[in-house]
Amino acid sequence: MISLPKACALAAACAVVLTACGASPSTGGSATPTASVDVGKASSVTPLDEATTARAEKQGSVLLYTNADADQMAPITKAFEAKYPAIDLRVLNMNDAQTFQRYATETATGVRTADVVMATDSVGMLDFVAKGHVLDYTDPNLENLPAYARLAPGVVAVSEDPMVAVYNTALIPKDKQPKNLASLAKLAASAKGKVGTTDISNPQSFGGVSSYVTENGDAGWKHLEALGPNTKVESSNGNLMQKLAQGEYQATYFVAGNVRALIEGKEAAKILDYTYLTDGTPLLPRAVAVTKKAKSPDAAKLLVNFLLSVEGQEAACDGGFTPYRDGVDCAYGLPAVEAVVGADHLILGGYPKDIVRNKTTIVERWKKAYDR
Repeated sequence: MISLPKACALAAACAVVLTACGASPSTGGSATPTASVDVGKASSVTPLDEATTARAEKQGSVLLYTNADADQMAPITKAFEAKYPAIDLRVLNMNDAQTFQRYATETATGVRTADVVMATDSVGMLDFVAKGHVLDYTDPNLENLPAYARLAPGVVAVSEDPMVAVYNTALIPKDKQPKNLASLAKLAASAKGKVGTTDISNPQSFGGVSSYVTENGDAGWKHLEALGPNTKVESSNGNLMQKLAQGEYQATYFVAGNVRALIEGKEAAKILDYTYLTDGTPLLPRAVAVTKKAKSPDAAKLLVNFLLSVEGQEAACDGGFTPYRDGVDCAYGLPAVEAVVGADHLILGGYPKDIVRNKTTIVERWKKAYDR
């Protein structure tokens, strides 16, 4: 998860401080939505059958555990409840490890637990499936989605969220901001301690690193090993962004892509700017699944069906997610990212092959590179 209410407030204060010290913050910020691109044609509507929908409405509520924060989920909740006013969408925000642990504890004690889980931890979700906690549900929307949307039996991607680089524009003007990890490594070497990232123990950081090195092999590791000695490491994206806004960092990388919506059009845009990495932008699938112990299984299916629909993907866009379905006009959508970096530089394709087996090797090599 990443939440920037404090960072946005700090950005304004930081701009004042930097101006007093002689620096010149950006007046409008260069963090603007990607220009409109061709998003394709929306496919036909594929709702659930009437009987399932009727049972869902009778169940009356659906409980979702998710690592997305409240601001991200608000547009989805509003749109879903407007479409299905008989169903109350209850959202509990927690990190992925807490989601999986809470579900295990609640099912063991027989208390109400999640009907749907939404997570970005690929290894954690695959373990959740292996333990038999996921209903093998195939949503009718899947026939209109790309193959990479199917992550595991009963598990499908709601969005494909990019990992981005974010800069303090008062310290690094837009025309000086590195656009790839190779250039970032050179910046880090000349500004030691002024470049930051999140620890590999953070599932989103691991997702970005694992996708990047799986795609780029030793060449990718070479860039990370050049960055490691000169990069400071934070435990969370929230800490990273707050320190960036304060000016402690000039640049950060492998930051969760939902930061885009939290920067654009906000006070933070006066001092923060993001960019996609042109030598390889990892896109992390945000997975969703109906649980085996769902108390409202039909309402859970209806929520998943909504999330995968054009209407649901549009609501997800409003929360800063990255929709990938054709016909969804979104400044943060997959076509918009592709327009910047090119199709050859999108690291996309579901969960990396053998990610569970390779996790220990990737983590240990990263720790060595970053002296952790």
